Amino acid sequence: MADWFLPILDWLAARDPLIVYAFLVFNACFESLFPPYPSDAFVLILSFLSGLGSFNPIIVYACTVVGSISGMMVLYAIGRNKGDALMGLLSGTFFGRIFPVAMIEKAKRKLSQRGDVMSILNRFLPGMRAPLCFASGMVRLSPKKYLFHSTISVILWNCFLVFAGFYVGSTWHKASAFLRNYSIVAYIALVLLLAVWVVLYFKKKKQRS
Repeated sequence: MADWFLPILDWLAARDPLIVYAFLVFNACFESLFPPYPSDAFVLILSFLSGLGSFNPIIVYACTVVGSISGMMVLYAIGRNKGDALMGLLSGTFFGRIFPVAMIEKAKRKLSQRGDVMSILNRFLPGMRAPLCFASGMVRLSPKKYLFHSTISVILWNCFLVFAGFYVGSTWHKASAFLRNYSIVAYIALVLLLAVWVVLYFKKKKQRS
């Protein structure tokens, strides 16, 4: 792991768990409202620290699920109640770059054809997450069905993120030893390949002359 990153991990690991858990809820919710925000990166980092024993992985998972669903439902409600009015204001503005009108229209078409399936796939489509939430409200999908399918999507996606980060963290000492040994082998192999290339290069040069 890069040396510059270790102090950041140490700093995060020393934070009060309650503050970290509250941040995770906000982090997941904020990503739904402002999609360029890299919430998944924070989830992975804090899941990694959970694997090292700094935080409770179950609480980390629960916080990400609650935050994601909250943000998605807020965006759904905005699309349902103010979607048509906001569409005209998005073009040519900063928010128009976050929620491109063309992408929202595309999301509306997909939802009209396969609303349930797209709601379940929502979290697995990073570029379409926010437009799909907003468009789901605009096409007036059933709030109960949307909540149910979105919850499935969030549970599956965050399970993958948290498990991946936790697994890497819990096996990090073994992985670090493996990577160190692998690096040594890789450097030796690189030197040997370079030596072979130099020999072949000068051999061909000699034959041409």
